[in-house]
Amino acid sequence: MAKKIFSIGYDIPSDQTEYIEFSSGKSLMDADILLINPDSIEPSGNWVSFTSSDGGCYNVDASTRYKQKVFNLKKEIKDHLDNGQSVFILLTKEKKYSLANSISSPRKGQTTYGTELYSNYNFLPINIGTLVSGSGRHVQSSGNPIFSNLYKKFEEYLEYQLYIENSTNAQIIFTGKDKTKVLGAVYKVGSGNLIVLPYLKYDYKKFVKTKENQKGEVEQYWTATALKFGHELVACIIQVASDLGKATERTPPPQWINKSDFIGSKETEIIEAIQKEEKKIANINKEISNLSIKLAEEQVLKDLLFEQGKPLESAVIKALKILGYKAENYDDGVLELDQVITSPDGYRYIGECEGKNEKDIDITKYRQLSDSINADFARDEVEEKAFGILFGNPQRLTDPDKRTLDFTKKCKISAERDKVALIKTVDLFKVVKYLSENTDETFKK
Repeated sequence: MAKKIFSIGYDIPSDQTEYIEFSSGKSLMDADILLINPDSIEPSGNWVSFTSSDGGCYNVDASTRYKQKVFNLKKEIKDHLDNGQSVFILLTKEKKYSLANSISSPRKGQTTYGTELYSNYNFLPINIGTLVSGSGRHVQSSGNPIFSNLYKKFEEYLEYQLYIENSTNAQIIFTGKDKTKVLGAVYKVGSGNLIVLPYLKYDYKKFVKTKENQKGEVEQYWTATALKFGHELVACIIQVASDLGKATERTPPPQWINKSDFIGSKETEIIEAIQKEEKKIANINKEISNLSIKLAEEQVLKDLLFEQGKPLESAVIKALKILGYKAENYDDGVLELDQVITSPDGYRYIGECEGKNEKDIDITKYRQLSDSINADFARDEVEEKAFGILFGNPQRLTDPDKRTLDFTKKCKISAERDKVALIKTVDLFKVVKYLSENTDETFKK
């Protein structure tokens, strides 16, 4: 009986496969083999552009639909694998989408969205390792005979758009020149196999032509080259799935096989050696984890150079603490402030942060800071009006040495009138970097 192959987001030139759009939500139950292009796992619907900063998110309805479809796809993939079937993933560039998970109106005329980032790889039922951006065409085979035919026939089409690091419990199939950069692997999940492969890129112009039908309508059709590609790809996919299935047909050893009567001295020696090495690995992984946490904490200040939103706010707070200031976010459920700051001399400030991709920091954010200062002063426990600081990060994705933008003229005029400090976070980074590396109380003042 012919195997049914469902392909999500990757058009195979063959009538032996069924092409499915991720957005269709169609059931995959009838498939024997799945092939998935992660590039197609993207949300659709209304996009909300933020007015107070660059960026935006998909609205709550679009985000909810997307997350539900990802959840359903993940479950169907897991069911396929648990049933002993094969799922192929063509590795494409990782994309992260900003999704709205809540919406509120803290002030009249203001709408705030709670957001989260979703990767186009969130549909995977297991962690396959760390996904790292990188592209190229040099793909090396590990020599696994199960994949030798696929590599031989499709080497010219293979390209990588990312690679995998820290891959555990995987049978490595393809790597880059650096053998630690995994480009293809097999993961045993349940009784099935999850196979990740480099992307197979064909020339659409060579594979698809057009012609007029009897009604004079223009139709597209696959060329002979395309059909040959599709036929061979289908054959290779079925062969790989079949061979991997045979490799796992061994009878699982019964529990009684582990009785001491059946364990030889050499086997015991090897088991103990493995356990000893596993302890070393566990200790090393623990140390790496601790160092990674320290590194992440140390790198927070770098967010002053390129971030926006909450990450920029957190970096500013850390920088201010290095300078001897007290600083924290404030949110009482009604009023939310980026920073409430107290100087070493006891002066209070309200801080606002703004990051822009390719724009100056404009009067819009300045007005928001003014509103925040007044709202803070209106609180019963505040007896003296705070000063203001606007932290700006214009051209945040451009090398700091090449940036030309600043605060707008209106911002500067208003700041001078209201005695508000305008501070570029790039300049703040330079100061706190020096103080982090040097004990200099004079410079600190």
